Amino acid sequence: MKPHSGMRTNEDAANSRVLVIDNDSSMVLWVRSVLQTEGYDVRTALSGEEALAILRTTPDVLVAISDIHMPGMDGISLLKSLGSLNGAASVPRFIFLTAYPEVDFAVQALRLGAVDFLVKPVRPQELLNAVRNAVERMDQSRVAMQLTDQAAMLAQQAEALAAALSVWKQPQTEPAAQPVEASRGDLTTVGLDRLRRPRQALEPLGELDDVAWDLLLELLRADKTAQRISVSALSISVPHISPTTALRRIRELVKAGHILRNPDPMDARRDFVVLASECRAALEHYLEQVAKELAAAVAPRT
Repeated sequence: MKPHSGMRTNEDAANSRVLVIDNDSSMVLWVRSVLQTEGYDVRTALSGEEALAILRTTPDVLVAISDIHMPGMDGISLLKSLGSLNGAASVPRFIFLTAYPEVDFAVQALRLGAVDFLVKPVRPQELLNAVRNAVERMDQSRVAMQLTDQAAMLAQQAEALAAALSVWKQPQTEPAAQPVEASRGDLTTVGLDRLRRPRQALEPLGELDDVAWDLLLELLRADKTAQRISVSALSISVPHISPTTALRRIRELVKAGHILRNPDPMDARRDFVVLASECRAALEHYLEQVAKELAAAVAPRT
């Protein structure tokens, strides 16, 4: 009988390489034994420096499990250093396993992209669940990156087509083609108008400001890739919005019933947020309308 698509088999795990980092060798051996029992391909490092060297030469590591407090390069510094790896696809999903959880470290780690915190002593099943979720998120991220690349290529093609059509539709009495910068400026203005119209007419979200819309679209993106997102992670997910402003908008969106806030059963200090069903349906309708508006913008007139 074929396993459920949402469950990873031992064969799946065998293709999932995990790096365990801790200056406590007994902890490294215990984590490795738990993961190897499930078929994971496990590498180990006793310091942050050793781990960074392994990651630079072993690009197929999907998940890194690290202690925070280590001599020399600690876990936070290691996580910061992962940015030097070539390409986002080479950076593993990062899990902290620590005996000293601290809020400041948690905030830093979330900003740097850590996906989970586990507190020592950790139960084997809790560890396996965290690794399984991290591997699945890495798989989803790779698919999303491929879709993003395809979308960027299509957007470039649409822009080129629109610019060409704009020149083609000019009256013959006009002088030679205008500078490319001017055509693109006109096209951008048209594009903004066509994106605003369906948003303003959309119930019940038409009155929301840009900050709220950015947060809702970020939640929709997470929903499309089957990722869970916490309140703190959502508050730092949009670069041009301060966490304070984002948290205020999140509370307003929860109060209005546009998003739902669910406690994390594994950590009472953390809440996850998801789109309410009516809000999700409205956003999907909006995206359909945007697609139609953009298609109309570049379609030749007869």
